[in-house]
Amino acid sequence: MIDEEVKAVILAIIIVVGVFSIAQLIASGRVVEPFSAIGLLGPKMKIGDYPKNVLVNQTINLYLFIDNHEGHLMYYVIYAKLGNRSTMINENVSANAPILDRYEVILPHGENITIPVSLKIQKPYRNARLIFEMWIYDPASETLRYHGRWVQLWINVTAPTIS
Repeated sequence: MIDEEVKAVILAIIIVVGVFSIAQLIASGRVVEPFSAIGLLGPKMKIGDYPKNVLVNQTINLYLFIDNHEGHLMYYVIYAKLGNRSTMINENVSANAPILDRYEVILPHGENITIPVSLKIQKPYRNARLIFEMWIYDPASETLRYHGRWVQLWINVTAPTIS
């Protein structure tokens, strides 16, 4: 026969495992810290190897990485903007800069996508700040709102030399 202390230990283990299992069952499917992510990849679809100097009207090939961990389907709009050193941007304020292009994607929770980007800048620009801002559709207001996430790339755009 099993000793009373052994029975008590086994019962305690069963209770702890049961409570833990029930807690996992209740918490499953719930996103504790929802987030979205945006990343900028170079022309070889890797972090790094970004262009530093381009010519006016030269195609700049990059990739945007978008990741959804918000707990539900998300509609993202990414604005490519051209700023400079004085262009203000942070998690609360989007950049007040000209829009070069717009990229849209709908992503289920837990999914990500890599989007090819091809841009051209029409005039010479020293210390250009190429900014990619993440906006999301807000169903409550039925409008797009700035999501406070962005990535940037500093480049110089030069005029081609004429011989």
